[in-house]
Amino acid sequence: MEMENSFKLVHEQGIKDLLNDAVALYKTPNPAARQDSVEKIWDAFERLKTYYTMLDKKRSSEKIVNYMAKGDDNFVELFNLEFRALTDIGNKFRIRHHETNKVDIADIRYCDYLFNRCLSLINLAIQYLD
Repeated sequence: MEMENSFKLVHEQGIKDLLNDAVALYKTPNPAARQDSVEKIWDAFERLKTYYTMLDKKRSSEKIVNYMAKGDDNFVELFNLEFRALTDIGNKFRIRHHETNKVDIADIRYCDYLFNRCLSLINLAIQYLD
């Protein structure tokens, strides 16, 4: 499924808006917009983790992972590791937080990698949301 078409599957408008904003920034020829696109895609990821509003963030993420894995423990482990890795990246690097102790993303090619890694997981996850 084409990435931007999968955004239509998201019923939560806030996630949909963040995804559309992130992709628009990413496609902007201005290199400075790459960092902003990474911030937006991480905001979408964090919001996705709270998709099931009747659950807390951890339980909502678990529900998403379980839907994605379709009962296969190997994929539960894989997706849990990826959710955790992306959360840790967002907290360590200057993506979501801008304190002086955060690691700057000095190379635009790193922005490309991080954006696409996060977007790939989001794109897969939203195909399994109910």
